[in-house]
Formats: sequence, C-alpha cells, structure tokens
Amino acid sequence: MSEQKSTVTLTDAYELFMLDNQARRFTPSTLTFYRARLTKFIEWCNTRAVLTLSKITPSIIRAYLVSLQERELSDYSQHAAARAIRAYLNFCVREELLIESPMKKVSMPKVNKKLLPSFSLGEVKKLLQGCDNERDEAIVLFLLDTGLRASEFIKLNGEDINTSTGEVTIHQGKGGKGRTVFLGVKARKKLLRYYIEFKRPAAKQPVWCNLNTGERLTKSGLFQMLRRLGDRTGVEHTNPHTFRRTFALWCLRAGMDVYSLQRLMGHADLTTLLRYLGLTKEDLQRAHNEHGAVDNYL
Repeated sequence: MSEQKSTVTLTDAYELFMLDNQARRFTPSTLTFYRARLTKFIEWCNTRAVLTLSKITPSIIRAYLVSLQERELSDYSQHAAARAIRAYLNFCVREELLIESPMKKVSMPKVNKKLLPSFSLGEVKKLLQGCDNERDEAIVLFLLDTGLRASEFIKLNGEDINTSTGEVTIHQGKGGKGRTVFLGVKARKKLLRYYIEFKRPAAKQPVWCNLNTGERLTKSGLFQMLRRLGDRTGVEHTNPHTFRRTFALWCLRAGMDVYSLQRLMGHADLTTLLRYLGLTKEDLQRAHNEHGAVDNYL
C-alpha cells in the first residue's frame, strides 16, 4: 500500500463510502443507518487519536464494541454498529484504501434471539374498538392486511389502490424495489367508509392524511396515532412493525406458503423472512399435531 493511501483519514474514507452508497441509490433510511452509526464510531476513534485507516486494528474495533456494551446498548444496536463498520471497511478494501479489513478478525456481537411481539386476536379487537374515527380503523385493518412497512404505507397515493380488486402497488419499497400486495374484502370495505367520510383521494393525492391539516400523514404522525391508540386500549407495542409481524404470523397460521409470504413482505430472500418470524410453542405444537411423523405414518 502506498504511503498516501495509508494516511487516508477515517472521515475522508467515510465521505467516499457515503457517496458510493448514494450512487448505488440506497434508500434514505439505509443512508441514515450508516450515517448514524459510522459518525459515532469515527468520533470515538478520533478522541483516541485514531485518525487514519491504517490505525484501525481489530483491537480498536473490539474496544469500541465493548464500549457499546458498557453503555448498555441493546444487542440489536451493538450488532447494527458492527454491521455498519464491516460494510465501511469492506468498501475501503474494494477501493484499495486498505489491503484487508480488520473486521475479519473481529467476531460479530451475538444477538439474543428473543421472541418479538405480535398481536393476539383479542388485542386487535381492542384496537378496533378503541378507534374514534373511520380513518384510524382503516389504518389498523390496512396495516394488518398488507404487512406494509411504515415508509411504504405513508407514501400511498389514490392511484396505488384498486378498491375493486384489492391490488395495492408499492412503487419503491426497501432497496428501491416495487411490488404488489393485496387488501381483503373487510379491509377494503373499511377503506371505502374512510373515503366516504373524508373524501376519496385523487390519483396523485395521499391516501393517509393528518386529520387536522389535511396534509400527507408523516411517519412520525403514524407512530403517534398508533401510540395514542395503544394508550387508550392498554395494548402494548402498537407500532407498524408489530402489525407487520402479526400479518406474517397470521398468514402462516392460515396456511400461506413461505415463498408467497416472502414476496408479499418484500424480503429479498427466505433467510430474512425466517429471521423475522418467531413461532410460538402453540404454533409448533399445532404443526406437530397435524404433521407429526409417527401419528401420520404408523
């Protein structure tokens, strides 16, 4: 490696990395993911006089990850920080700013595989009963019936939903990929009631609006609306991701195959979907009761 490359600063390499990500058309949320984690890592390194790529060693990275543990960050936060550092240093290798990534000798932080929450049928009924207008009821059923990400949900325009067939077109999901999902009869009926009360949106107008301003509902507004609904009903974890997990689990329990579910969820591969799901003991017992080897074949 040349002397010039060995003295490339962490900040300069970071700016190149982020520019490359923009050129590859990474989504704003992905760019935010890297920006939030790498700027903290670089600031930590700078306070320890680690200013250049050549000064980054496996020991330095391990010390940073230990500092995250000492701050009692969650397993997921620690793992996310390590993933960002790994991607950053791999980029530096591809750009020939480093010969080898020091992350190769660093073990990734372990993530405790706890069962992530989903809603029970009783909780969903409580949420619907706790809604005080047609829009909020429509939001609950729409999220539950499509499994959309919050960012996908708030971007929907009138032309994206066919209320006759139930087709919902997602123009740009995670990774910039579009897909089609579907809305069932019950959710469509509630959506039409919402349209009747608050006026059907034109082709380019937002489907989901702030009831006070009439402007497009923001991600923050969606989270706040669901949080207020949870507070009123006593239902916990009322965020879009819990609706997404519930959609996936309920689809599996109803007999949907994992390949169809993968496409509806917008996951690139089954590995992502399987990490995302966590079946309860009752699910596994029911599966064994229905398909157990001895009971079915002997």
